[in-house]
Amino acid sequence: MKRSTKEAITGYIFSAPILLTVIIFTFYPIIAVFYYSFTNYQPLEAQKFNNLVNPQEALEFNTGYFSDELNDVSLEELQQNFDILTFIELDVGVNLDEESKTSIKKYFDTQKLLKDFKNKKLNHETKVSTFMSEYMLKDSNKFKKYIPNFIGFKNFKKMFSDPYFTISLFNAILYALIVVPVQTILAVLLAVAANSKIKGVSFFKTTFFIPSITSSAAISMIFWLIYSKPGVLNRLLTSFFGWAGYQPVDWLNEPNTALFAIMIMNIWTTAGYFMITFLAGLQDISPSIYEAAKIDGAKDGKIFWKITMPMLKPQILFVMIMGTIGCLQVFDQIYFLIKNMRNITISYYIYKNAFEYGNMGYASALAVILFGIILLITFIQKKFFKEEY
Repeated sequence: MKRSTKEAITGYIFSAPILLTVIIFTFYPIIAVFYYSFTNYQPLEAQKFNNLVNPQEALEFNTGYFSDELNDVSLEELQQNFDILTFIELDVGVNLDEESKTSIKKYFDTQKLLKDFKNKKLNHETKVSTFMSEYMLKDSNKFKKYIPNFIGFKNFKKMFSDPYFTISLFNAILYALIVVPVQTILAVLLAVAANSKIKGVSFFKTTFFIPSITSSAAISMIFWLIYSKPGVLNRLLTSFFGWAGYQPVDWLNEPNTALFAIMIMNIWTTAGYFMITFLAGLQDISPSIYEAAKIDGAKDGKIFWKITMPMLKPQILFVMIMGTIGCLQVFDQIYFLIKNMRNITISYYIYKNAFEYGNMGYASALAVILFGIILLITFIQKKFFKEEY
């Protein structure tokens, strides 16, 4: 074996854990989301064929005859009032679509099932898939593993008539349009201040960076205490403007203020993080450029707009792209603090459909749309705000 081949194999072996992690936790979920967006996938039913059932007990409840009474009952009498579909759905606990119902009516051996029931052969726990395989003459594969039905573009068409999709998407876009420019400008100003040679600059950097590494849940709880009706903010405003008749506002439960309150919290949390990005960019700018500008008589304002900002263009593009992606995907603050549906964002609406409503197919379609929007906005940003080196 050649030395280059050995080196390549060794490299792949060492990188295999990372590659497998990326494939399992990144690539596979992306492919799965696109697939599920075209199906009626219901996560609550994913394990329905793996659930355990005791056929004897289920039949006792369905027919009303218990084990010690079966000797006095004929097979014909059991068959007379027995409906297999009702038994499967209500007593075994399996939701059936129309195709499955047709297959059961056609191929399920009801006579064998009732015969085994009468002979007391079913008093044991078994998987639903095993039970169905034993009594289906054909099509037993349909009941071995849950496979969602392919429904084409129905999930995407549903969005046009879903008012909460429009509301959540509008809120996410509004959130990004306000937060991204403000946090970018604030981060630049903080970076310029942190880059200056003044006393206590290390403390200044640390103070503004701490929120970005603090738990989102903890910050949300702090701001809940600030924004609540008897909270700190209302107390301060009452102290200053009580003479003018100011009344406390429930900032997070009032639809007209809730989303903007979250925006302020997000700007405060992320500006310090992006400050570090701009600080790195500022430290790459040669001091000689500033010295030459001052010798030529340039004022501080002109230096900032004509030298600092143009030379930070790569960092500004990066911050705008990452900020836009983060804002369009905002979830945790909305989950912790927003209690009304008028202020939800698209990420939170995806969560509600997937894990509260059980509509994983529709949630996947919403996620695909969000993916497309983020991809388009990122492409536009890179197209019209090209990096300069």
